[in-house]
Amino acid sequence: MIPVEKAINTVWKTARLLPTEKIGLLNCHGRVLAEDIKTPFDYPPFDRAAMDGYAVKVDDTYTATKNKPVLLQVAGEVQAGDYRRLRLVPGKCFSVMTGSKLPEGTEAVVKIEDVKITGSYIKVFRPVKKGENISFKGEDLNKGKIIIEKGTFIDSAIVMMLAYLGKSKIEVRKQPQISIVPTGDELIEPGMRFTGCKFYNGNGYGRCALVKENGGIPHVLGVARDNEKDLTNLLKKALDYDIALISGGVSEGKFDLVTNVLRVLGVKKIFWKVAEKPGKPVFFGKRSSTLVFGLPGYPVSTYLSFHMLVKVAIKKMLGYKQPEKLFLYCTLSTDIKNNGDRASLFRGKIIPANNENFFIPYHKQKSGMLSSITETNGLLVVEKGVSIRKGQKVKVEILRSSKPDITNPGKF
Repeated sequence: MIPVEKAINTVWKTARLLPTEKIGLLNCHGRVLAEDIKTPFDYPPFDRAAMDGYAVKVDDTYTATKNKPVLLQVAGEVQAGDYRRLRLVPGKCFSVMTGSKLPEGTEAVVKIEDVKITGSYIKVFRPVKKGENISFKGEDLNKGKIIIEKGTFIDSAIVMMLAYLGKSKIEVRKQPQISIVPTGDELIEPGMRFTGCKFYNGNGYGRCALVKENGGIPHVLGVARDNEKDLTNLLKKALDYDIALISGGVSEGKFDLVTNVLRVLGVKKIFWKVAEKPGKPVFFGKRSSTLVFGLPGYPVSTYLSFHMLVKVAIKKMLGYKQPEKLFLYCTLSTDIKNNGDRASLFRGKIIPANNENFFIPYHKQKSGMLSSITETNGLLVVEKGVSIRKGQKVKVEILRSSKPDITNPGKF
């Protein structure tokens, strides 16, 4: 058996970067940047008003009080988008709008709420400080500086920044095309009549969702039955994709035929069996540029194996710098002991209470208990032979961040 961390590092090193492509700004959300983004200009590109108000000289407001306001003549109005070259002189002011270019010589902007308009004059009731309510040229971004590095996931904030920088075409990594082949005579499709000796194809649909969540494009090729002919026909097709994802049939039972069929099809084994529970019988191999994962058939095992290993390969292909995991330091709610021969992956709930987070291990930890995934949001890895006492602080990976609400996440 290969240790978990060694398996993760092996997958990361084996996976290749995919080629890049240029796509439109509206389509880049959810993709990964394949270029460094530099600012083509200072931002803001000029000194601008941060509030609606009046551009003034500081000395002109020095003596202003509520009872004895200063009177300034309005020399004109500047709207956003007005690029006239104007100059402010002592004793006068300009009406300015939020985001508008400030006249040369402006030292501050007095808010419109702090003045009273009297014909072509304003009354200022308090002194202003130099730089007040001004957004200065280049205070946010400097021309030529890299502000978004390649390997960055493009979320809504990144899209907004790209648009502000005038980028209409974005270079991104191509998304890995991933074939999905569940195996087993016992599988039926959702919607079909349920019988006591059959199971719905949860792995196929769950795997499809996991691939989408992590930036890949799934291709469900159908269920392969437990015979060499059917397996061979489907796995031949599966090997034409960037990643072939197979579930079931990778252990050592009479009908676990996948590893042998893959060998016959020319797939080179890199490792088989990982020292983790659940998820031991994982196969990882390669044929040409195609990565091949054979995952266990039990739902929890396949889910966690995807999370621990397949996701790593997808992230590498997409151009991420390194695998990222979100974690929380939590107080353990009960004693835990791992008496097994490999690392145990304990699922549980992260519960915030009294300004700290608690980790409550789920009461069902068997690999066939799908509820240990759907009812939890955290994963605690406990190495073999390790005991952890109630009340100790433990580092818990956030497995599913949608429930419940959690506080103070970090990264490692």
